[in-house]
Amino acid sequence: MYPDIKLLIITEEDSIATDLRERLSTQFPQISHVYASEVRREIARIQPDVVLLHEGVGSLGMQLIPYILREVTQVKIVFLTESKDSIRIRDASRAGAFDVLFFPDEINALGDVLSRAVIALQSDSDKNEAAANFTWGRGQVIGFYSGKGGSGKSLIASTLAQTLQLESNSSVLLVDLNFQFGGVETYLNLASGRNLYDLTPVLHELNDNHIRSVTVIEPHSAVEVLASPADLEVAEQITEEHIERLLRAARLYYDYILVDMPAEMTNLTYAALEEADKIFYVLNPDALSLRTLNRVLTAFNMIGVDPTDRLEILVNRINRDSEIGAKEIRQRFSFDIAGEFRDDLKRIDQAINRGKPLRTAKNERNLSLFARDMQKFAKQLLSESKNGKSTS
Repeated sequence: MYPDIKLLIITEEDSIATDLRERLSTQFPQISHVYASEVRREIARIQPDVVLLHEGVGSLGMQLIPYILREVTQVKIVFLTESKDSIRIRDASRAGAFDVLFFPDEINALGDVLSRAVIALQSDSDKNEAAANFTWGRGQVIGFYSGKGGSGKSLIASTLAQTLQLESNSSVLLVDLNFQFGGVETYLNLASGRNLYDLTPVLHELNDNHIRSVTVIEPHSAVEVLASPADLEVAEQITEEHIERLLRAARLYYDYILVDMPAEMTNLTYAALEEADKIFYVLNPDALSLRTLNRVLTAFNMIGVDPTDRLEILVNRINRDSEIGAKEIRQRFSFDIAGEFRDDLKRIDQAINRGKPLRTAKNERNLSLFARDMQKFAKQLLSESKNGKSTS
């Protein structure tokens, strides 16, 4: 019996929660149950020692593993899955699950598995194991948003994706949510025949092979890009579920998932904002952009998007004639300025007209002012992640 161990059951099915509670109550007196949708709100409060995470058919159970491990310092997760897909089992283990059991076939082994989980919790060597597994499955979803069109948001997102890939061993996925007209493929000179909607048949069982089947690789940096369909009819068929399942699955396979969002506040934009660990708001140093940011923050409050500890400002197109500087922006808004990028319109236009991305090699010479500022910003972002200052 383990009277001091807090056991949490996560399942969408009340009957399964009741059965597990009855089965384990003599062994674990402290048992709680939450639905998957309640995990983000309740996990920090409960602080469980052991989690039974049940994934039914079509549910999002596995994507919760990295989140739980991030929110609870010492925890063991036993993953109960109704799927016998070997790739999915592999991914759950790599994401940090202590053990994986087929449910309900292997339910009789649950008691022994939980006993081993408790022993592992109490073992000093377990700390080293947790540290060794820390990096996999904790990808950061970083959204790029601006309420003002033409702010340079897509250029920043695409160039940062390239730079992160070139300056580190990180795996980077760039997602373009400008579904109607596209955006990042122009800056990266890419053409893709596949898009997010093509994942519809496998949406409930996404893995790395599925995602990579619809991405295109930018040849200079090798960054993976999920391009926009740039088609109104296809765009109308993409739902919030496409966004949620893609981003949650992508966390398991990529270190950075950069999401270029449209200015329009649609249900899809809202879904992406909710999934983002960090929101970089791209702001031009002019009065209209400041007023637009005020309106965006009001809209966030109305629709329930909480920017606290998530939103930071990127000031783009800084030049000698800018009437508004970083000091005034800081005075008007309580959010940090994470990066500043100098206006370099001539060099940028030349690159776009020649079909050439702004970054083509790690140690390239004669970088544009914008690319140099981006290189500095990318190194800062990589340093924060390395030192444990996660963007989540």
